[in-house]
Amino acid sequence: MTRERSLLTGMTAPLAVATLVFVVTLIVNAPASLLPVFVDLDEAQISYSGVSGTVWNGNVSDASIAGAPLGAVSFEVSPWSLLGFSPQIALSMQGGAIAGEGRVTVGPGRKLSLKDSSADIEVAAIAPRGVFGEPAFGLAKLEIRDLSVNNNVGCISADGSIWTDVLDAPAKRFNLPALPMAGAITCDRGELLVTLFGENARARADITLRIDRTLAYEITATARPAEESVASALRVFGFEDENGALTYGSVGVFRGTGS
Repeated sequence: MTRERSLLTGMTAPLAVATLVFVVTLIVNAPASLLPVFVDLDEAQISYSGVSGTVWNGNVSDASIAGAPLGAVSFEVSPWSLLGFSPQIALSMQGGAIAGEGRVTVGPGRKLSLKDSSADIEVAAIAPRGVFGEPAFGLAKLEIRDLSVNNNVGCISADGSIWTDVLDAPAKRFNLPALPMAGAITCDRGELLVTLFGENARARADITLRIDRTLAYEITATARPAEESVASALRVFGFEDENGALTYGSVGVFRGTGS
């Protein structure tokens, strides 16, 4: 018995190492099809047709989030980020309405961060109701150097830029010059703040979008046309005269594309 006990004692360390290696191997090679075990897809409004690879490095086909088609999405999870309980995921999307890449970090308290991210967005796919009562066409380009939000505070930090030509199509309908818009993405008292400015030979305009932690939004647009014919066209879009300018306002809650 003493000899057998000694033999078992000597095997304890090798067995522990072998067990650890076996468990690590299972985790590293866990198929990406196990993603629904780790992510509540319904709550995140995520859908897809198929997956391949592992939970650490894989590909998702025909993906969409909140109704916006993303096409093919590849992802890579940083194992080291798990040591700080803040998984970091490198994402790349192509072939959908949103094409781009970036790094996403999920932290305690449902904190979500984007770093070094960029995206080209087909506006029509995410705004089917249109813009100012007109069908939405055009492109929006985002550059996000830093964006951090959580459920309790809302917007924590933001540093980014945006460009869009979404107003070009409505302007063309009324024989107005193109009006591309550019601006910044920042935080203001817990709200995500997007400001845009555009100007052409016949008008200049400002657009402000505020989004709070509940995803309630407020859009305010102010236009200063140089000609009455331009002002008349803007009134068709729903703009109203106010303090020597024309303004347009809208409020709502983001619940998916078109909301």
